[in-house]
Amino acid sequence: MVADNVGVKSKLLQKLQVVFASGETIFQEGEAGCEMFWILAGQVEILRRVRGVEERVALLEKGDFFGEMALLEEYPERSATARAVSDVVALKLNKTDVKTLLTRSSDAAMQMMAKLSERLREANRRLELLAAGSSGQELPPLPASQGIEGWAVLVHDPSGRFFPLRPVGDTSIGRHDPVTGVTPDADLSALDIDRTVSRRHAIVRSVGHGELWVCEINPNSNGTFLNGERLETGQHYPLRHGDTVQFALVPLRVAVLRH
Repeated sequence: MVADNVGVKSKLLQKLQVVFASGETIFQEGEAGCEMFWILAGQVEILRRVRGVEERVALLEKGDFFGEMALLEEYPERSATARAVSDVVALKLNKTDVKTLLTRSSDAAMQMMAKLSERLREANRRLELLAAGSSGQELPPLPASQGIEGWAVLVHDPSGRFFPLRPVGDTSIGRHDPVTGVTPDADLSALDIDRTVSRRHAIVRSVGHGELWVCEINPNSNGTFLNGERLETGQHYPLRHGDTVQFALVPLRVAVLRH
């Protein structure tokens, strides 16, 4: 649970924990609010009314938070509706609770800052498109790509899927983030039905001369394993043809196509 990861003590957790049944509205667009929510289990959809029709703008899950704008504005008004898609367990936090949480746990502060940074980056990207006078659909098409440049791939033998690795630089490994819209280079979402892989889980680095290295970048992940041995976060480990590298519960085989 997120609470375990951020070091929330059990008494505080019990005090702040709330439960919503599937289909229950957590808050409504336009109503006043002064709390934010941090999801411990379940899924929440965020909806906005556009031309009189309610549209889903995000699907949130364990580890996500929402409603934080209510803590930052002097006269808070919900900018969207939040509704439980499944049974949901969450932390309900007012300003004092957030201060307590961030004071007690530096991990919680870093997680929150990282998530806000990702949202800001995505917002800036969309603003750049708007400033260019384009919705993205009006941009000129890219030249047709004839094949994928790559000399090594990660193979998921049970499904037959494979993920090309960048010839030079970092290939990001993880799951699609529905909040920011960010998708890693190797998106394991379809192979990870239990959502054990972190959204920013690890990288595989190619430094040229046929060298590959794997590095787990998320200290709160469910682990990265090389040939059955768990890796230390932040350390780089060499990869060779035939190695098995497992991201949480998803095992992949390293296949070098050419040297």
